[in-house]
Amino acid sequence: RIISPDQSQITQLNEQSISLKVTNLPSKNARAIYKTSGLDVRNYERLQMFVHAEKLIDDKTNLKDGEISVFVRIGSDIRSNYYEYEVPLRLTPEGNYNTYNENDQEAVWPESNMIDFPLSLLTDAKKARNSAKSRGETGVSFGNPYSIYDPDKKRNRVTVVGNPSISNMESIVIGVRNNSPTTKDIVVWVNELRLSGFKQDGGWGFKADANLNISDLATLAGGTHIETAGFGSVDQALNERRMEDYYQYNFSFMVDAGRFLPEKAKLKAPLYYSYYEERNMPKYNPLDEDVLMDDALEACATKAEKDSLKNIVLDRSRTRSFSLTGFK
Repeated sequence: RIISPDQSQITQLNEQSISLKVTNLPSKNARAIYKTSGLDVRNYERLQMFVHAEKLIDDKTNLKDGEISVFVRIGSDIRSNYYEYEVPLRLTPEGNYNTYNENDQEAVWPESNMIDFPLSLLTDAKKARNSAKSRGETGVSFGNPYSIYDPDKKRNRVTVVGNPSISNMESIVIGVRNNSPTTKDIVVWVNELRLSGFKQDGGWGFKADANLNISDLATLAGGTHIETAGFGSVDQALNERRMEDYYQYNFSFMVDAGRFLPEKAKLKAPLYYSYYEERNMPKYNPLDEDVLMDDALEACATKAEKDSLKNIVLDRSRTRSFSLTGFK
């Protein structure tokens, strides 16, 4: 456990777990607890949680390793739009264990039970489902669960239903599921559900302005302002930094057109022209907010689809002005 930095003596901080005791769980059924959140976790890398499982002291269901699994479900709701990560559980045998013995620690909190996966795995499952649907594979739809297996932990399964997004985790569900053909009892502890790691891909910013005076004949001015996704000031939190590529250009000039006429014309004709353009290209697809824009464009089957998606998501504004004032 973490040592408290506030105490003069070595004092461990409280490490609180949730204990789930489930009895008479029918085959292929699940029981769960939930919490509402509303978090945006796109800037984090991994989701982690320690898990312990054991039989009831008077277990009459002959529970074995792998028959019960623990799962974490996140999404905008818990039924129609969610991601789910599921881990088959290894049971801790009954006995006495030493807190400071590494072998005992592994027995109580097995590494194989730990939920630890990159959040990108969730969006990979959704992209795989969308690709399968576009190919017309039988049984693949937004309403049906679609599953893949974690490439780093072959026993663990990732499921997607609907169109969830980790940009807005309205609900977090932790539960257990009976994968055996008979009714089972189990006690599960879940400990320290947490996010870890920050995405290191920062952005950059650039701003420049220039002015040029040509005697009293003309004045030219121009400027540009660029900030890429991930750019922000040092006092901004991670989720407050720019989430799109921003480009801004401007140019203007003013010239006395009368200076190009014969002097005896005694004509003053101040002309002014300006051009301003601003573009915002989001880092994530606004139609699917946890999928990178580059990945969404790459998934388009044709150039026409790519162009159509770009036109939908690109926020662009242009302003041109022309004036002739003080003409005499």
